[in-house]
Amino acid sequence: MIDLKTLGIYSLGLVLSGSLFAADANFLKNKLEKEGYNFVKQIDAPEGLEGWTGYKDEYPSTIFISKDQKHYIVGDLFNASGKNLTEETINTHVKGAVLDEIWKSLEKSTWIQDGDRNAPKVVYVFNDPNCPYCHTFWQQARPFVDSGKVQLRHIMVGVIRPSSKGQAATILNNANPAEIFKQYNLSNGKNKLVEMKSIPKPLSEKLDENTKLMDKYGFYATPAMVWKDAKGEIQSQQGAPKDIKKLFD
Repeated sequence: MIDLKTLGIYSLGLVLSGSLFAADANFLKNKLEKEGYNFVKQIDAPEGLEGWTGYKDEYPSTIFISKDQKHYIVGDLFNASGKNLTEETINTHVKGAVLDEIWKSLEKSTWIQDGDRNAPKVVYVFNDPNCPYCHTFWQQARPFVDSGKVQLRHIMVGVIRPSSKGQAATILNNANPAEIFKQYNLSNGKNKLVEMKSIPKPLSEKLDENTKLMDKYGFYATPAMVWKDAKGEIQSQQGAPKDIKKLFD
């Protein structure tokens, strides 16, 4: 699952660049930005290096660029006593930006609205049509959703059975996905969905992206939930919760 405790712990790598570009004082920084690295804040660095905190693909790190623009190092910096000098800077300057990126990724996924769109509590749920525990969670959540305090956003995936993707496509392709999804869950999954055999390419790609997102965040089973706690920190859980009140606090 999304393990925010590991922020700041990354492998060390040394990359060489061509010396032909040494004249450009920002060559390596510009190169890394084009490759998808997001620079957040400049930090203290040993002599001869320029230090930065940032992230790429939602993975935070520190980068140290040689001032001659011939090398850069991605990794943590330690002093002679073995103290990690970069972990705190990552938590201070990068963690919030990465959490925002994770939330934006969830918002951009393909999901079904469940509950009041203005409900203050938003919970994203990776949901497979053939998942009995997803039906259980849906039932458990009714009092909180019906109260208007919680909205669920079901990110549809097809991971349990070969028919799952086609059934998820049937739901999303319906004129009223929220209603067919509701009726399916009210029946506890007994009203079987017709599997769409020929899924339109755009819809198939959306479902595949949902699955990639699920894999990216380390989930291997459904339901998997992601939400923000009272402090705005992202939390996650896999499987129907034993104490659903705690999730919705």
